[in-house]
Amino acid sequence: MNILAYTPFIDPISTLWPGAYSSPLFVNVYCLIAVSFFTSVAYKALRFQKFDGPLGAVLALFFRHALVMTAQIVFGIWALGFLVFLIVNYIVPFIAPMA
Repeated sequence: MNILAYTPFIDPISTLWPGAYSSPLFVNVYCLIAVSFFTSVAYKALRFQKFDGPLGAVLALFFRHALVMTAQIVFGIWALGFLVFLIVNYIVPFIAPMA
């Protein structure tokens, strides 16, 4: 039994997903999605103005706007990363060849 090794408050992510810290998918994609979602919720909380109708409809519209903004942020960052990849690997060697 390994009860003493269970430290959920000190290291909760490795308890839930043992290979999380060594996974580039966790470090890059999941954290990007979480940060962009919370950023879009905070931004939309300040800018959202359509409060007519029942509360459920208003919240559904609010979260739909937040999810669309999250997708825009994630795909925008992905596109910028892909553009930098293309520039560094295909355009820079033409400009400054390495002998």
